[in-house]
Amino acid sequence: MIIQNGTIEVKVKTAGGIDLETGHPVKSASEWGAPIACQYIPNTHNNLGRTVNGQHFTQASYTVLIEEQDITGEQIRLKDMRGNVVGEFSILSVEPLEAVCETRIMV
Repeated sequence: MIIQNGTIEVKVKTAGGIDLETGHPVKSASEWGAPIACQYIPNTHNNLGRTVNGQHFTQASYTVLIEEQDITGEQIRLKDMRGNVVGEFSILSVEPLEAVCETRIMV
């Protein structure tokens, strides 16, 4: 059982292909899936990131727990309980936790 403090949405990508009439490529599309209740815990969160040009950015990584299910996407959007976007992240790893019927996602 998770203690919900936010939601995630998995980015669903659809391939474009080729337009049969013109033979030109069709651009692929992506959209966010349905919200999934989650518990997220920050691993790192600081403002020490710096680009080559000297601009600063926030470095952040999270552990996200959801009820046991398959995650097939490559990216997620993490939101807090108020609906504010915490960030959009690439999925680093997905690990089923069978003993507690949960899935751990590292972003």
